[in-house]
Amino acid sequence: MKFIAPMEPVPRQEVFASEDWLYQVKWDGIRMLAFLERGQVELFNRKQRRRTLWYPELTDEVAGLACTSAVLDGEVIVLHEGRPDFFRVLKRELLSDPNRLPSILGRIPVQYTVFDLLSLDGRNLMKEPLTHRLETLTRLLPPASSVLHLCDSFDDGPGLWEATRQQQLEGIVMKERKSPYHSGQKHPSWQKVKHFQTLTATAVGVFTRGSLVQSILLGLEGEDGWTYIGRAGSGLSERERRLLTEAVPGLKRGSPVVLNPPSARLPTIWLEPVLRVEVRYLEWTPQGTLRSPTVIGFRLPGS
Repeated sequence: MKFIAPMEPVPRQEVFASEDWLYQVKWDGIRMLAFLERGQVELFNRKQRRRTLWYPELTDEVAGLACTSAVLDGEVIVLHEGRPDFFRVLKRELLSDPNRLPSILGRIPVQYTVFDLLSLDGRNLMKEPLTHRLETLTRLLPPASSVLHLCDSFDDGPGLWEATRQQQLEGIVMKERKSPYHSGQKHPSWQKVKHFQTLTATAVGVFTRGSLVQSILLGLEGEDGWTYIGRAGSGLSERERRLLTEAVPGLKRGSPVVLNPPSARLPTIWLEPVLRVEVRYLEWTPQGTLRSPTVIGFRLPGS
């Protein structure tokens, strides 16, 4: 089976309404392509790593489709209390030994939300319009499966955006109805918009590489003292990195102010907790850190 690299959406800040586009929920899981050939199924994640043994319930369902061959594109998710739980599906994906699967299959059941069909019975569908591919996919997927699900498409983008915000879902993906499948590309005919939260944290340290600050270690002060909540480097411009690097010598302290300092993978400089940092993030992890934090801005002492 020849691997097909997945098409990726480009990020966008705002949702727009257009009759030429359709809108889908952005499911928070593991991107997965399923390759079916005469009853044999292979699963590959976005990084082209074979995951066939990791999701036996998925391979069984795909093998039972009413076709000789097919390539499906979708997201493997785990639902917890009605919402996708990224950290639970990550436990399945990062399992080092698939022989341990029987012990967690019942505890972490997965579903495969399918949003595209790239080929069917030897016919390459990638050059066909998205709406044609989805119509064919709808006819192919079994309606009563507990594992395979069609990713619903909606006409009202702003309405779906508001609904996903209220349900605390990750966001939406906007797709041009006539778009072909651009394998291996980030292409503007697919655009993703995520729901982010914001907070004001404090810089309690920095990781450096060479002479420049690479990322900021973030903390929050509570009744029991300071707690480390993650690090953020994304969002910092080169100018901001230089400003931080120049400010660090006047803020250094000998030991971390936080009660739970992270293990240092890069040279670490601990700081007095006086530099405020505005960050946006997706959610809190079970470990009490921010997921996907991005620096919006910071305020140097005295500014």
